[in-house]
Amino acid sequence: MQQKKETWEDLKKRARWDRIFGALAVFLLILILFISGVSSCAKKLTQDDDTKPANVDETLPIGETNSMTSDIIDNSMAVFLSPSTQEDNVYACDNTITEENAMWQIARRVQALLETDGYQVYICGEDDTVMSKVQQGNALKCGAYVAIHSNSSGESGDGQGTEIFYNTNIPGSQALAEYIYNRVANLTPTEDRGVKDQTQRDLYEIERNENACCLLEVEFHDDMTTSQWILNHVEEIAICIKDGITDYLKMKAYSTPATPSESETFGTGGLI
Repeated sequence: MQQKKETWEDLKKRARWDRIFGALAVFLLILILFISGVSSCAKKLTQDDDTKPANVDETLPIGETNSMTSDIIDNSMAVFLSPSTQEDNVYACDNTITEENAMWQIARRVQALLETDGYQVYICGEDDTVMSKVQQGNALKCGAYVAIHSNSSGESGDGQGTEIFYNTNIPGSQALAEYIYNRVANLTPTEDRGVKDQTQRDLYEIERNENACCLLEVEFHDDMTTSQWILNHVEEIAICIKDGITDYLKMKAYSTPATPSESETFGTGGLI
């Protein structure tokens, strides 16, 4: 039987199918290469995740530390400042000023002075509770935790003088308290009240702390004269607190005896 001769139209039709099959082959090749590349990337990511240190906790909230970060950061010569956040304690000399206002003025100056001397300083937030302050201080493991307050004598209204509290169970706390007290008590014009341990007053920041700590009562804010004295001597008080802190940190750095010299008397009234 004679084979049918291909016409020009038959050739054109076959050419179109060839192009279609060629395009499909190219598309399939690209698809295979894409799937292969995605699989390779997924495998690499899985391998990278497997190499992360097992003790790194990526779920920790901001501000919290794990054992790895706390081992790296050495805060043994750093300072944590905890000015009063008691906004309801009004100053007798000016009822627009509170304990919080005045103590934050002092703390900010202490912070600036310490930082100028090269010390690392942490400071609590203005809305922090005493519990959150202590949690922060314990996590940071600073060499000195200093709470700064002004005092109140309640109904009697006859309180005056500087006093400071420390924890006898924490090494360094007494020395830190004495160095700061000596400076501030020498500045105040009134008879001062002494260095006292945690048994003489129930103070959360002292009892629950894990580092060398003290709580300073600068003067009494419910007395007309002493409250005005505080406001008039913010800079001088800040310098005394800063100097007391650096006295302690220098002593700590050089491992000298933790007892202030006898020449540094305990203020106008001495210890009681």
